[in-house]
Amino acid sequence: LGEMTADEVAAYVDGLVPTGSTYHDIGMIWGGRMISPTGLYANENADIDGKRTTRHLIFLTDGETAPRDTAYSSYGIEPLDQRRWSESSALSLTQVVEKRFAVACDEVKKRNVTVWVIGFGTQMTDMLKTCAGSGHWFQANDATQLSETFRTIARSIGDLRISK
Repeated sequence: LGEMTADEVAAYVDGLVPTGSTYHDIGMIWGGRMISPTGLYANENADIDGKRTTRHLIFLTDGETAPRDTAYSSYGIEPLDQRRWSESSALSLTQVVEKRFAVACDEVKKRNVTVWVIGFGTQMTDMLKTCAGSGHWFQANDATQLSETFRTIARSIGDLRISK
């Protein structure tokens, strides 16, 4: 949660390249934990004087759920550790990750968080569009489009009044 200058953000965004092997669920779970008014950073994210605080989460992804059952993930090696999926499951690993993502996204939005989704370098999926909702999802195919997308989002949330 360190501060970055505009040049540092621009350099970071310009260097992004979509590569796959994406686990959307863990990204949304941790994004929600970081911004939740009752989560890890509740001291920074709590409502002030009982007034609901508007929060925004920008979920940037390559747009495709692409877990690998042979890769070591946040839940271990899926078929060996079986913490969330096993090979005997009726659902594929991708289906499990997508269902968990949808539940996590719904839970984040219940905490007065506006979810913005950016698909970088690929077509947006219905799952991601549903999570973000109308007007809150974008597709960016290169660094220029990605920068413009962030500017669009910033303009949308920039007319905020900050009070303490």
